[in-house]
Amino acid sequence: MTWPAAARAATPPPSTLTLVHQDAVAVLSPRGNARISISVALPHSSSTMLRLSLYPRILTRSELAPIIGGVGTSQGAVATTSPFNLHCASRHAITFTLAFFTVRPGRQPSPCTSRPPVLHLPCTGAACDGVYPLTYTMTRGTVTTTTWSLLAVQASAVANPLHLVWITSLANSSWQHPVRTIAALDAIAHHPAVPVTLTTAYPTLSRELASDSRSSVAWRAALTSSLASPAHQIEPELPRTVDIAGLWRHHLTTQVALQFSLTAQYIRSMTKHLADAPVIIARPPTTGTMAALSAVGVTDVVLPESALRIAPTSTLTWGAPFHVPGAPSLLALATDSPLSQLATNATLSAGLRSVLTLNTLAFLHFEAPNAPATRTVVIDAPAPATSATYLTDVFAGLTRNPFVVATPLAPAFDSSLVATDGAPTVRTLVAGPASTWSARNVSSLLSLIGTTTSYAQAVTSATLSNQLRVAVASSETVGSAAVRQRAINHATDVLAAQTSQFSIDPAAITLTGPGTALPITVLSRAPYTITAVLHLSTNGVALVRGNLFAVTLSSPTTSVRLPTLSRSSSGATLQATLTTPNNQVVLAQAAIQVRVTATSAVGYLLTAASLLVLALWWWRTSRRRPKGRHAR
Repeated sequence: MTWPAAARAATPPPSTLTLVHQDAVAVLSPRGNARISISVALPHSSSTMLRLSLYPRILTRSELAPIIGGVGTSQGAVATTSPFNLHCASRHAITFTLAFFTVRPGRQPSPCTSRPPVLHLPCTGAACDGVYPLTYTMTRGTVTTTTWSLLAVQASAVANPLHLVWITSLANSSWQHPVRTIAALDAIAHHPAVPVTLTTAYPTLSRELASDSRSSVAWRAALTSSLASPAHQIEPELPRTVDIAGLWRHHLTTQVALQFSLTAQYIRSMTKHLADAPVIIARPPTTGTMAALSAVGVTDVVLPESALRIAPTSTLTWGAPFHVPGAPSLLALATDSPLSQLATNATLSAGLRSVLTLNTLAFLHFEAPNAPATRTVVIDAPAPATSATYLTDVFAGLTRNPFVVATPLAPAFDSSLVATDGAPTVRTLVAGPASTWSARNVSSLLSLIGTTTSYAQAVTSATLSNQLRVAVASSETVGSAAVRQRAINHATDVLAAQTSQFSIDPAAITLTGPGTALPITVLSRAPYTITAVLHLSTNGVALVRGNLFAVTLSSPTTSVRLPTLSRSSSGATLQATLTTPNNQVVLAQAAIQVRVTATSAVGYLLTAASLLVLALWWWRTSRRRPKGRHAR
């Protein structure tokens, strides 16, 4: 069949053939016949001729590299079509049918070709099973160019297909290339039946959630849409710049756990989904990293093949979970590095890449077609570097590929699969450089963690709390001690910008007597509500309710009136301090002058005399009033 999405997306170069689509598998009928559909883009020329050739099937994985690289094989072709011309071009893409036969050719109609292209397979029955190099040779005038591809042939039933775990990573670069990322997520959403594992970390999610730009809104919508299918899951990714091993070595295990809890919070906030258990590690981890993950309860991880001393793809013993030294309770799977690189190889057209990917997977099945236990291939492709057209072609091809079955990630960590099919129980990691933390790194980070935790508990804004925790978590970076200290200092400045938004009015206060309320005014420039504690201390004024008062700052000005007791007229200095509820962070301080005035005996006499004079004046005035007419 023709995949219109792929055909529309291809833009052929002016003088070369572009493979837009090729069916990956030719299924032989009982009579030994098969057909596949091919779409190519050719330069405009009536003199362009095409010829297809089939080469001996591939026996080792090392033979795949020159095919993918366009060099090809040194062996001679086993079958070649007669040269033919193509017509029926639609937007420069031409679709035709290629026929195969083992005994005798059947009736082979092929529209859009000057003569039906037919290839003879020099085999019969199950002997035809395998993956073969296939070439497209284009002759235009005196110039001949060759494009190498692969073709899988199926003649017998597949008993135990290969399992494929497809991981699409939303790394930091996904927000730098939102158009490509959104297109990849849309392609995933349009294939709800194909299991796909998305992976991301809090730096990407926090940035996208904090932005109201059109691209960020579309990015979030595309992510949510891609997770609408139950077959699509999302897993936490270990942030690539965080020194997990260093945190664990300095007994900061809670910060290791924070790296995952932050991602889980953002995933739940943005998509309403819960992150699954396996953790994806994009940067090669050290033994200390694995021990740190095990210490916080992580049991399943996917790590890059480059982290292992012996690459599984260079052996025949791959496809099973394994243990690593230093973390015996942890199970690991390695990504397939060659296939992951092929998925993002932009030098190849999307159609060619997809058929090379599908048939590399088919070849891996044929490496051990009768393997007693399931073998799993893991492809990890960043969304911004993965063409949406390529994803569409691969996912559509997977639904029709008998050699490969797309599966979720979690079942691949079944402990019963360890050491199956001859795979090793333990694989050794490449020794990585150990990070160096200075004493200042540790002390300043501990102070920052305590301060941030205290302040985050005081504010009611979950968004701000997460932003502050992200700033702290992001400062726990790999690199030198100086680089890490700059990151910690930056996170400290971020927190200071929040805690410096509060003040206490230092204007002098006059109290006229016992019981008079003491007015304290707290000022806030923060656009959110915070709960704090006001501490008052003075020797001249006694407060009825003690010296500690809980206050809620939800407006620019908050006035607190506190009843007082006073023994005598005096002046005093009131020390006012505003802190977080656990008293760990001081938000504001002020020294306020308080004057207390008390009434004396002389004051009482003067008041009484004034009242007497006023009463006498009133009495005499009323006596002098003229009498009414009735008195005359």
